[in-house]
Amino acid sequence: MPRVSVVMPTRDRRHMLARALASVQAQTFRDFEVVVVDDGSTDGTAFWLRANYSGVSLVEIGQPSGAAAARNRGVDRSGGEIVAFLDDDDVWRPSYLETQVARLNTHPEAELCTAAHVDVDAAGRVSQPDLRPLYHYPVPLVHLLAECPIHTLSVVTCRRAAFERIGPFDETLPIVHDLDWYLRLIASGGKVEHSSTALVEHAVPARLVTRHRQWFQEERSVHRRFFAKGRLAPEHQRLIRAARALLFARVGLTKWDLAFGLARLTEAILVSPIDAVDVMARKLRRRRRSADAWGAATGDAG
Repeated sequence: MPRVSVVMPTRDRRHMLARALASVQAQTFRDFEVVVVDDGSTDGTAFWLRANYSGVSLVEIGQPSGAAAARNRGVDRSGGEIVAFLDDDDVWRPSYLETQVARLNTHPEAELCTAAHVDVDAAGRVSQPDLRPLYHYPVPLVHLLAECPIHTLSVVTCRRAAFERIGPFDETLPIVHDLDWYLRLIASGGKVEHSSTALVEHAVPARLVTRHRQWFQEERSVHRRFFAKGRLAPEHQRLIRAARALLFARVGLTKWDLAFGLARLTEAILVSPIDAVDVMARKLRRRRRSADAWGAATGDAG
């Protein structure tokens, strides 16, 4: 049985899937299997995979069931000790699996390992997201809830034992099933490691940005469910609510959904005006420092 199982959900995106599969085949670490889950494609994806990728294990879902269900079916079909996820519109750099497996080998206590990534837009422009935490958070859960620094499952490699311990993705959450799963893992004592090397090229804007209202509703339900367990102090809950409301305000206004964006901005201020102002100020200072650093690097100081 291969050491690593690569699980790839897809639907009607053969041209992107081909590029993602090529990045898997280019990995320097070779002890892996690939499981592609065709989530109800209507463009002949399954036929195309059988004709061109005989080494890929194909799981077909007749009717679209969503990313959570597709990933669960892929994990069920796979057999590796380690599971690595890759979305069909993302790309791994050649050393991705080698780096992630080595980190898990070095840290046997860790159940999950993430890697840094770059964002690539539709025009091919590459940018490096700044994932440094805004605060020195008291516990990892507050950081995860306030900033959600894991932007895509394509940067996630985990031990199969984690699924056996905490269960599969919640299939009632089409968008934030990954966040819910990370929360369950960390809240149950699971350890997370991170590689600061950018090993993944992440396509932006992600599909969830086009469904920002659903994203907001799902995330809010997950937060409420977690807050109800009483694991976090009220002041941390207020910070989390204010920070996320500000994020959704920016997303809504960027998408010209003014009613939604302004409602989230108002919510952030009402929940915790001090936190809302502080988060905005910290993000503004970070953007200015990034712009100054870019100007110095390019010689455009003016």
